[in-house]
Amino acid sequence: MTSLIGSGAAETVDVGGTALYVLRGGQGNPALVLHGMEGPEGWLAFHDRLSSRRTVYAPSHPGFAETPRPEWMESITHQALFYNWFLQEKRLSDVDLIGFGIGGWIAAEMATMCTHALRRLVLVGAAGIRPQEAEVPDIFIRPWREVVESCVANPDAADEFQRIYSADPVVDFGGRREAGRSMTMRMCYRPYMYNPALPSLLPRIRVPTLVVWGAQDRIMPLECGQAYQQSIPGARLQVLDGCGHWPHFEKPRELADLILEFTEG
Repeated sequence: MTSLIGSGAAETVDVGGTALYVLRGGQGNPALVLHGMEGPEGWLAFHDRLSSRRTVYAPSHPGFAETPRPEWMESITHQALFYNWFLQEKRLSDVDLIGFGIGGWIAAEMATMCTHALRRLVLVGAAGIRPQEAEVPDIFIRPWREVVESCVANPDAADEFQRIYSADPVVDFGGRREAGRSMTMRMCYRPYMYNPALPSLLPRIRVPTLVVWGAQDRIMPLECGQAYQQSIPGARLQVLDGCGHWPHFEKPRELADLILEFTEG
């Protein structure tokens, strides 16, 4: 089933018996973009810019918004298995895999499992690694609106952030985003926001990797980005000034251009 939403076409893809909701648009090599704890917020300026030279697939994770949660899905590792099935189902190859926050964690675990379908890997503010010195704040004990606002360096100056959340404000509890918040808690609470096995698995990744971090990230410390860069062979770390945890909301065009440059290099 396919329908048009903005610049992206909405379709559902049967993956292991689950109807995965996906926004798709653009042309060129495939790029799978995995959202973070914010959940799917529609076709973003970032997607639009990236789709000028890529066919962008932007799914809603199982358990978030439009995609139901299969009963067996309990962890980030399960999500990674599921999305590798998605690549098989769509027969995609030479994929640029891009993940934000917990989506970056999913992407990293996907790449540790299998890289034959991947061309490049991009991790933006990725969760999944436990920092040794800094701390990851407990987002589940704070009002969700406060968490969302803390994900950007300056909410008032971020046009994309204002476009999305002025039209559809975040409520502290309940509402359409509650399923994603609950699913994030289910997958990431114990242990909190990391997989103890992941640092030992990351050296298995054998695709060119770009790690991107906001200099003002108040959710995932820069230390985690440095750990990803040091653990993945040949990985490059790019720190963006004036950005928090969501560079795709604060500097969507600049981020998309950076990724296009990396994936075409």
